[in-house]
Amino acid sequence: MALVPVAVGVSACSSSSAPESPARASAQSADPDHDVWTGEDLSTLLLSAGDLPKGKAYKVQKGYPINSGTHFGGPISKPVQARCDWLMSTTWSEASNVGPASYAASYFANAAQEEYLEEIDSYRSTDAWTAMARLKNYARSCSTFRDTDGPPITVTAATKPLPGLGDDSLEVDMTSNVNSVGGHITVVSRIGHDIIFSGSTGTRSQAIQMAEENAGKLASAVKAKTGN
Repeated sequence: MALVPVAVGVSACSSSSAPESPARASAQSADPDHDVWTGEDLSTLLLSAGDLPKGKAYKVQKGYPINSGTHFGGPISKPVQARCDWLMSTTWSEASNVGPASYAASYFANAAQEEYLEEIDSYRSTDAWTAMARLKNYARSCSTFRDTDGPPITVTAATKPLPGLGDDSLEVDMTSNVNSVGGHITVVSRIGHDIIFSGSTGTRSQAIQMAEENAGKLASAVKAKTGN
């Protein structure tokens, strides 16, 4: 997972309720960190292994959970050219070329090689709106692509909106030409100034259920924290 480096020497601040529109967000942005939560704040909203399906024996993976601490990161200095195979990675927030000010993430797997990834990114001013629009365009532009991380496979990615989850939400449903039963599902949702990722692999039906249900839990936690 590629995450934005943390800026050093920038003090954190608390957040108030998130605005309902980019125009209101811009009006509130005299202090660019007005609605930004620290990585430590965001980490308290993450799901734990105990929140994942019982009987699946998910374990948090080495090096996780992670967060950006109490400092805020700066803007991306050099834009990257997003590749479609990034959709098969843990999260693909970097495809927006809009750096979050802070983040928190965790990653789980079990003996059956089923995986679950969660991430919450907090953005300044109107950056979350820009990032979400770009992430949606990126995902929709990658309807079919080749994944060469291992034996080459052809991946089909279908996207659909998920109304009612956050302010703006998208689900990406990925299947391959060599495994039509397995699935790789990622739900991305913007809630005010924050964007959540909820990604799951396994049998397709189970992966969809897990990604969607856990996205709902993350969205509820963010809404309760921000008042949005």
